[in-house]
Amino acid sequence: MRRFEPILIATLLLGCHPTTDVHGIYVGDDGEGTLFPCDDPTIIVRVPDSTLAATYRLMVTEPHQPVFVHLRGVSGHAGSIYGGPRYFLVHQVVEIRARQTGECPKVTRPVSPVLPSSSTGQPNKRLKLAARVD
Repeated sequence: MRRFEPILIATLLLGCHPTTDVHGIYVGDDGEGTLFPCDDPTIIVRVPDSTLAATYRLMVTEPHQPVFVHLRGVSGHAGSIYGGPRYFLVHQVVEIRARQTGECPKVTRPVSPVLPSSSTGQPNKRLKLAARVD
């Protein structure tokens, strides 16, 4: 019976995180991308998937060029139970292509001003230090 306990535990854990399909606008940035879901464009979802990022880099002609994606995987939150950065773990890239006119109309252009500028997911802020002259 002891041999089946790890299998049972793994099955239960996988059942807690069902896979879901997400459609949205994806913008790549340094091996990790940002997803703006079509159904809720008010949230920003980090997508740490190197395969998707590599495909994106081969496809686009400009930095931060938005493309339409259909992804299958598991979504989640990092941080505390009260919130934190959202992420999406990709199990399958169902579709990635150029964005068509009228697709995801709630996601407006341009998206680059709202992209995080650092690997921590927080915007980079440059400090301006003033020298005090007496």
